[in-house]
Amino acid sequence: MTQDKGEIRPERLAKNLPNAAFGLTIESRVRLLPDELIVRTPRRIPLSILDATVLRFAPTCAIWIYDQPANSQGQAALATQQLSLSLQKTLNAYPQWAGDLQWEPCNKHAPHTQRYGRLNITYGTASDSGIELVIASSPQPLSSLVPSTSERVNIGTWNAANFPTTELHSFTTPLALHGEGRALPCVMVQLTTFGCGGVGIAVKCAHAVADAQAMINFVKDWAAVNRALLCGAPLPSLSPVFEPQLLDGAAAGNIDAVEPDPAFIRISRSLPMHKYDLWASAQGCPSFMVSETRIPPEVDISSIGQLGKPLPWSEWDVAAPIAHYLLYFSADEVQRIREEVSSSSSTTRVSRLDALLSHVWALIIRARGLERDTQAAHLAVTIGLRNRLSPPLAQTFVGSPIVLARVTLTCEEITQSPGAAAVAIRSAVVQFDSSTLPALLHDVAFEVSAQRFWRAFMGRRNTIVTSWFRQDVMLLILVEGRLRGTSML
Repeated sequence: MTQDKGEIRPERLAKNLPNAAFGLTIESRVRLLPDELIVRTPRRIPLSILDATVLRFAPTCAIWIYDQPANSQGQAALATQQLSLSLQKTLNAYPQWAGDLQWEPCNKHAPHTQRYGRLNITYGTASDSGIELVIASSPQPLSSLVPSTSERVNIGTWNAANFPTTELHSFTTPLALHGEGRALPCVMVQLTTFGCGGVGIAVKCAHAVADAQAMINFVKDWAAVNRALLCGAPLPSLSPVFEPQLLDGAAAGNIDAVEPDPAFIRISRSLPMHKYDLWASAQGCPSFMVSETRIPPEVDISSIGQLGKPLPWSEWDVAAPIAHYLLYFSADEVQRIREEVSSSSSTTRVSRLDALLSHVWALIIRARGLERDTQAAHLAVTIGLRNRLSPPLAQTFVGSPIVLARVTLTCEEITQSPGAAAVAIRSAVVQFDSSTLPALLHDVAFEVSAQRFWRAFMGRRNTIVTSWFRQDVMLLILVEGRLRGTSML
């Protein structure tokens, strides 16, 4: 069933583009619901505490770019009508994503799911908000927008500043809880056809409903359904696990109690993590964020306790220019980096990813002119919890079970001793395991507001890394065709 909300109409956007030559035309904009009402009665599901903590993160988003397939069957598979049909079929296994992401009413005497800043998804009716599906077109050939994979790899780097990222997910509708108004979607999809016959597929999710792994699992499921429909085969059995309280259930102790357990708090606070207090950060805050630093009137002031460490706004020039580059490292290059790092490190065994991150971190510090600086710099490393808990969560678990670890060294140490940086990364990451994460979940469950504390920051002395390692983002086979590129945003 497709809903065309009255206020959402086709519109021409080319005149508003920074690069008008891209010539994007919005052909249609609709809301899509599952074509089967799998849920027989409306459901209201509290999201996990970690889902609530990432609400203000940048949306989870990626763009896949496909060249025109060589044969007619491949071209049929990438037709927007075909992709729209398979997308709707896939939503049958993800009905909550077509629902409404909402604030849970605050009740300090109720269970942990109703403390301030918690979230729920309500879904299962014909009046659900639906996911937003945008169909767009551009007369430009892909070759004018993005080099082929082989060209990019041979060069080793690609300046993607002129890649039309914004236009390829030109969603003018805000995500749920990211703008004013009701019935805002928590997932958006844009299908863009190009003059050469290629297709761009963009998926954008509120981070509270999907981290990178959940989003990629969804697109893999969509690809499997698309292939089955095209071949007239039975639809695959999809198995996403949407049970947010499985994650909260991994917390130590009684998280519905009135007060947290001091023993678990001590374990949690020993983990290497930033804990910047947004409510203590009004001084020096950019004007567009000042309202976020105010304590909400719904919060009982007596429950806040002493304000924490303020955000170091002076380190972040919000007006500084930014760039978008893709760097390509061959397997041999990564191995040589690892060997160099290992030869100068201690007996701690570091992974290839540890070595690569330490190498890139050092390059960033040098580029910022801080290689001789003796003050601290921080690397915030995103850590997934699915396989770190005991028992582990399913790899198909839907949500955002992630936390951010902090790695801290002086700038000079990072650039002069890549082995020390790699060991520091490994030493921080390994502390997040089944013996400590339950205590961390206990601690977070008792936070007065789920969005109060920042676990990372921007600026000259801060770097944030998210690894999509082993997610196979380049192996999403919607058709037996060639995937020109992927952009993770």
